[in-house]
Amino acid sequence: MDYRKAALLLLVVLTSSLHAAVLDDLLADISPDVKKWATVVRVQGGRSDPNFAWFHYRDSADAVDFWPASTIKIYTVAAALEYINELGVPTDCALVFERKTDGRWVLDCARTMREMISEVFRRSSNEDYTLLLRFVGIDRINTKFLVPERGFPHSALMRDYITYRPPLYVNEEPQRITLYAGGKEPVQVQHCWSGLSYAEQRGATILSSTTGNCTSTRELADCLRRIMFHHVLPPSQRYRLTDEQVRFITEGGDGLTGLENKDAGPYAWEEAAETVFPDARFFHKGGLISTYSLDVAYIDDEKSDTRFLVALAAASGDPATVRQMAKRIAEWVRDETKSRIANHEDAGSAEETVNSES
Repeated sequence: MDYRKAALLLLVVLTSSLHAAVLDDLLADISPDVKKWATVVRVQGGRSDPNFAWFHYRDSADAVDFWPASTIKIYTVAAALEYINELGVPTDCALVFERKTDGRWVLDCARTMREMISEVFRRSSNEDYTLLLRFVGIDRINTKFLVPERGFPHSALMRDYITYRPPLYVNEEPQRITLYAGGKEPVQVQHCWSGLSYAEQRGATILSSTTGNCTSTRELADCLRRIMFHHVLPPSQRYRLTDEQVRFITEGGDGLTGLENKDAGPYAWEEAAETVFPDARFFHKGGLISTYSLDVAYIDDEKSDTRFLVALAAASGDPATVRQMAKRIAEWVRDETKSRIANHEDAGSAEETVNSES
C-alpha cells in the first residue's frame, strides 16, 4: 500500500471538511429561516503566483436550486467576446440583429459590443444581456462555453430576461446577426436553437426544469476568478480573451463601465468592502428578483494584502441577508489575514533569534 498517497488523500478529505465547516459555522445564524448558498475563495501567495483556497456553505459547491438572476450576465459577456475573437472581429464592432418571422427576415436593432457589455455592468441591462445571448445562441453558449472542462459542470442558459420586441429572443426563431467593424468586410452569423434542453441535462429546478437558467455559486466564483486572474492562470484555465478585453471587462474605460463599480446592485459592497475594507478595489455583478438576491464579487485590499472572491445567494428578495453574509465573510477573511501575517512575523522573529544564538 502506498502510505504517502493514502496520507495525502486523508489530508485532502480533512481539509475539505474543515473548509466546509468554516462557512457552515460562520453563516448558519444569519437569517436562519432563509435558504442560503455561498462560496468563498481566499487568494494567497504573490501577485504573480497566487493560490486559491475554496470554501463552500453546506452543499453550495454543486447546488443549483436557486434562480441566478443577473449574475449570469457575466457568462454572456465572456462568451460573446470569445465568439467575436473566433470570428476575427474587433471588440469595437457594431452588431445588427435580425430574426426570421413568418418566412422573412425582420430587422430588430443595432448595438455595439462595448455598449452592450458596459450596460450589463452599469445598470444590469436585461436588453443587452438578451442581445448578447441572441448573438452567441443557446446551443453555442451551452456547448462551447458552459461546459465542465471550462469550469461549468452545472450551468445552463436557456432564456432571456425580456418579454418585448425588438430585443426579445424567441429561441425557436432563426437569428441572423451581422457584425461591422471599420472598413472591414461585414461578418454574418446565423443560428436557430436545436431544441435541446441544456437546463434539464444540468439539473435546473427553479422556474422551469427545461427552459430555466441555472448555475452554482462555485461556478460564479470560478468565472470571476478566471477573469480577474487571467494574466497569471495557466493557459488551460483562461478564457479566450485578449488582455485588452479582460481590462475592459474589469475596469471599463472611455466612459464605459466594467466590473469595478459600486452602483449596479452593490449588495456586498455596502456591508463588506465599505465597512471592513474601505480602501479596497471592488469588482462585482449583482442580481435581484422578488424571491432571490445575489452577488458575485472580488475584493482586493492592497493595504492589508487581502484578496478574496465571494459568490452569495439568498432565497429572499430582500438583499439584507446577502449583505450580512458578505460582512461576516469579510470580517473572517480580515481576521484570518491578520493572523497569517502575525504568525509569519513570529516565525521570522524566531528564526532570527535561532540564527543569532547560533
